[in-house]
Amino acid sequence: MKIFINGECAYVPFSKKVEREFGTRRGGKIIIHPIEVAYIVLNRDGVVVGDGEMGLKDVIDWCMERVERFTSMYCVYEDLKGKGYRVRFLDDYIVGNLVFYPIEEHDEIKIGELTKLERFVLSIVDDENEVTYYVVEEVDPVGRNVEDFKAEGVLIGNRIVTDESIHKRYFYGSLKGEKTFLSIIEGAYLVEKDRLKVYKGLEVLKFEDLIEIGRMMDSRFERRFEVYRDLKDRGFVVKTGLKFGSDFRLYESLEDSHSRYLVTIVDDRPLKAFEIVRAVRLANSVKKSMIFVYKDGRNRYVKFERIKV
Repeated sequence: MKIFINGECAYVPFSKKVEREFGTRRGGKIIIHPIEVAYIVLNRDGVVVGDGEMGLKDVIDWCMERVERFTSMYCVYEDLKGKGYRVRFLDDYIVGNLVFYPIEEHDEIKIGELTKLERFVLSIVDDENEVTYYVVEEVDPVGRNVEDFKAEGVLIGNRIVTDESIHKRYFYGSLKGEKTFLSIIEGAYLVEKDRLKVYKGLEVLKFEDLIEIGRMMDSRFERRFEVYRDLKDRGFVVKTGLKFGSDFRLYESLEDSHSRYLVTIVDDRPLKAFEIVRAVRLANSVKKSMIFVYKDGRNRYVKFERIKV
């Protein structure tokens, strides 16, 4: 195939055969995107003509000057073409029956910036040019758990010791002998909801007292508590996610024997793409979905699921 370049534009004379695979028709021409130009030259023995026939280096240089994230865009495009996709380009996206957003494994992204589209496929290119695909969508998760009880407990160090039924019936804390040991985050939530009265000696601790204890333990405590409270109010059973490298793991109801989601709070923190890959792979390996949380006036939840395309 012979491609002609005129300044910023690459084109071929119109033909139905070419139109089925590449470019956008404009009059008697088919305009070829720079990524398509590179693909045709590298895979279809394409020839590019500017002032004269251009060598491979000049062609690739021309293409790279016009596509900011050339490597990731090209690798994803080539992979999709190999799978039989007919796609087009829209700004930083590759659009077919799904919308693909290519990045490289060392690129940094903020989760909040990924919610411009309602649903798309994050396409991560590794150092060996392999592509892994993740459906990204903002979700509004809701559990089915309902609680109604009153209890008392005693502060011991940074734990609250209370009746064993709190664990057995509602899955709070952990059992130690015949007592339930609650974390400060669980205790603070129950005190705020007026379901638990916590004593320190003869003193009854206030909600603010428990928040202060938590703050001394963990600089992120207040933010973690905000998310914990939101998830509890949404009807989830919320447990620590530490052994999975996350902030929390979520059960939709007390009847569930396995948690459904892992939740990590990221807010404005930039993540390397490989961090996302690592988190999602771990979640999927234990049959859970990965949710990242960021704050935009309220808690917003973004779910990642690996897919095959």
